[in-house]
Amino acid sequence: MTRPGRGDVLSSLALLPILAVRLHADGGNGAGQRLALFALVLMIAHGWAALFAYHTKRPIGPGLIPYALLFVALLPGPVAWGGAVLAISFGSVFGREVFGGKAILPPALIALAFALFSFPKGNFEVLGLLSQPPDLVFALSCLPGAALLAWYGGLAWQVAAGAVLGTVAAGLATGHPAWWTHLWMGTYAAGILFLAAAPEGSAKTQGARWLHGAIIGALVVLIRFTNPEQPDGVVFAALLGGLFAPLLDRIPVWRRTRA
Repeated sequence: MTRPGRGDVLSSLALLPILAVRLHADGGNGAGQRLALFALVLMIAHGWAALFAYHTKRPIGPGLIPYALLFVALLPGPVAWGGAVLAISFGSVFGREVFGGKAILPPALIALAFALFSFPKGNFEVLGLLSQPPDLVFALSCLPGAALLAWYGGLAWQVAAGAVLGTVAAGLATGHPAWWTHLWMGTYAAGILFLAAAPEGSAKTQGARWLHGAIIGALVVLIRFTNPEQPDGVVFAALLGGLFAPLLDRIPVWRRTRA
C-alpha cells in the first residue's frame, strides 16, 4: 500500500463519522461484515491500482482509502460480496486507472452506479425510500467532514449549496408537503457532499458549480417521485450532473463568443 498523502488523510478523516454511524446502526454482526467488506474493497482497489501502475511504469495514484471508505459507508446494509467486487473493480478501472490513476468522476460514484444498474435489488440502494423515516443522525454526521474538506479545498461548496436550492425548488414544485425531509433522507447529505461536490466531477467555474448543484438537487427529488420503486436517486443524479459538468463550464465561453 502506498503511503497516504495529506489529501487522503483528510478525506479519510472526513468520512469516518458517517462510517461510525453506519457501524452503530448495523450492530455487532452487521458492523463486522461492513468492516470486512471495507478491507476487501480496499484490497481490490489497491490490486487494480498496482497492476496498472506496474504495466504503465507510473506510481499508484492517491485516493484509494477514501474511495473504499465512501463506497462502504454509502451502502445501506449488507450486500452480496460478488456484486461489490464487480462494482469496485469497475469503478477502479474505468473511474481511475484507465485515466492514469487520476479520477475524472469520483470512483465510488462510478462503482455505486454500476452496482445499481447491474444489481437493482442487491441492497446497494434503499427502495421505497419515501415510506422510510428520515435518518437525521446520518445526515448530521456528514457535516463535520464536509466542513473539513471545504476548509482544505477538497469540496466544491457551491455545488452543495446549489443542490440544496435545487432540492427546495423541486420539492416546492412537486407540492410535497414536507419537502425539507429530502435533505436528510437516505444518502442525500453524503451523496451531495462527498460525491456531487467532489472536485473530480464538479464543474470548474463558480457560476457553473451553482447550476451543476441545482440540477443534481432537483434530479434527486424528481427521481424519488417519478420512479415507482422510489429509490434514493442520489447516485443517479450525481452521475448525470457530473457528466454534464464540462458542458456547463462551456456556457460562459459560448456567451462571450456570441456577444
